[in-house]
Amino acid sequence: MEFTSILSVLSSFFKTSVLTKKKSIPFTVFILSPHPDDECISGSLALRLGLENQMKLINIAVTLGSNKERQKERLKELRDANKVLNMKMEVLGEDWKTKEKELKILLEKYRPQIVIAPHVKDHHPAHVKTGELLLKTVKKSKLPATIIAWSEFWGPQKKINLLLEVPQEVLELQIKALQKHVGEIKRNPYHLRLPAWMMDNVRRGSELVSGKGSEAPNMAYGVLHQLQLLKNKKITSLKLKKSVLTSEDDIGQMFKLILLAASGSKTKTK
Repeated sequence: MEFTSILSVLSSFFKTSVLTKKKSIPFTVFILSPHPDDECISGSLALRLGLENQMKLINIAVTLGSNKERQKERLKELRDANKVLNMKMEVLGEDWKTKEKELKILLEKYRPQIVIAPHVKDHHPAHVKTGELLLKTVKKSKLPATIIAWSEFWGPQKKINLLLEVPQEVLELQIKALQKHVGEIKRNPYHLRLPAWMMDNVRRGSELVSGKGSEAPNMAYGVLHQLQLLKNKKITSLKLKKSVLTSEDDIGQMFKLILLAASGSKTKTK
């Protein structure tokens, strides 16, 4: 099904947003997906970094779902979706102790500069355990300064500091990839509901990120994150100079400057 015309109608009520390529940055981005399809639903930030700054995207499939009879099928769907998103894929083992060991190995192997994961109160048990898994693992791993971007889907976060615009091209890509998860969208058509969820994120974010009574940004679609900094195995909140980022903003460059400052580098970046 073609969604361009539908999304264009919804977008027409707001300022036109287009995806623009920025300067290439050789960073690696991890996205921890509790289930096959979460890489599509929560992938907006990763996709913008990949498409705009040509960063390497790696989807860490934390589980293949709780229904063992469907896992083989879901793995195939996951591979098809990752091809659409141009993400490399790693699948963690069955039990959570094994997942912790394997994630630690992957973190130390790839040393990602940005890690995206569901926050620890994202309601669904697998989302909660995925957030907890990341917290446990990064505190045991030997990593340089790293940005952690906590995402939300089932449960809103109390502390968010970023409203990120999702250009229509990115949303279309997410919907296209979600359609590869045939079994899941048959059970619940997440792809059809994704635009409405993103529009509501802008409604919420305009007040929660910018402050009560703030003027809402003129964007159609957005996602909300809490950005934190991992440094010396400690996680602290980030204070951003700009907390509402549109398609015109270079988020990759912003992240690069944050990590340069965290590492104590005096290198000037234009």
